[in-house]
Amino acid sequence: MRLMRAFLTITLVTTSAAARGREIYRNVTSKRERCFENSKTGRPAQRRLGFWTWGKKKQKADAYEKEGRRRDALPACGTELDVPRRPPLLWCEAHRLRFPKRCGHTVLCVPQKNGNRDFSLLIYAMTYGAIPQQEMAMDTKLKHAGLSMTTVSTRDTVYVVSRNPYTRLLSLYLDKVLRCFGVGANTGRKRRVNCDHDLLSQSGAFPDEIADVERKPKNAPSFAKFVTLVEEATERYDLCQVDHHLCLQSQGCLLNGARRLRLLRLEHMQSWFPCLNRTLGLTFLEDDGWRRWKRQPCFYGDCGGAEASNVGAVHPTGASDRVGEFYDDKTAAAALRLYREDFEILGYPTALPS
Repeated sequence: MRLMRAFLTITLVTTSAAARGREIYRNVTSKRERCFENSKTGRPAQRRLGFWTWGKKKQKADAYEKEGRRRDALPACGTELDVPRRPPLLWCEAHRLRFPKRCGHTVLCVPQKNGNRDFSLLIYAMTYGAIPQQEMAMDTKLKHAGLSMTTVSTRDTVYVVSRNPYTRLLSLYLDKVLRCFGVGANTGRKRRVNCDHDLLSQSGAFPDEIADVERKPKNAPSFAKFVTLVEEATERYDLCQVDHHLCLQSQGCLLNGARRLRLLRLEHMQSWFPCLNRTLGLTFLEDDGWRRWKRQPCFYGDCGGAEASNVGAVHPTGASDRVGEFYDDKTAAAALRLYREDFEILGYPTALPS
């Protein structure tokens, strides 16, 4: 009887995109509770100190305050990120990468499609002094050490890596949609494995005729069609429930219980990355320090951009230079409706980037 029930459950879940969507809704909702230390709600836990432990905790707090004052005297990189009165509902889908202890209580929060693989590589190199041979090994080791998808505490300074919502949405389409239909760089019959996440199929929020269509270049939906599909899906689901790559950046990184939030816009990386190097003592990531691991002169910047780190299936899509090729007034208006909170909170102009 139990086997029959299990069989019927699996059959019902996989018969249609709508059923898959309900299953994904349950799975995503269950992943929301571990943004902060000792918390089951996604918000900072209020701790009570017992009489016998109060003295020891007080000493640690005093030591941290001294360290905090010293670190506050260092240059502030990026810009301060203000938390609105009513922040968006928090989801724990963005990558939270913890710097080594020598860098203080510091976390990088990197939403999907904002270079999380490159920044994971950065944290790995800082921690272990070497470049991983395989991406899977990198992810496993970082998670095991508590450095990837880490919980954030009220002691942490969180650097939020943001990206213009227009280019981020286009990058998602180029990487997680077109690539899966064999369109774009590193695709074709021999390299279809590069479709590491077929968004239209895996989401469960799209109609069967879209989710199950044969993956051939001629069947690939246009960018305008994709944006329309996403808008229609948000009539039933939150963006994060449609697919974790679609989450609002502010939903993943507006960790307003942290000690402070600093905003690092990818578009301005050449101005803040050298500052971050100096502030956290990461100067070995430039010149000969980085060159001994990679055949590039630095981690990021004029010397190589995203190509400077190339572990596993890193997919630079060139979306920033292709906005005019895919966007028109209608798709821009739709993207603005979908990501209005990100435009407002992260301070991006609503005009299309030139």
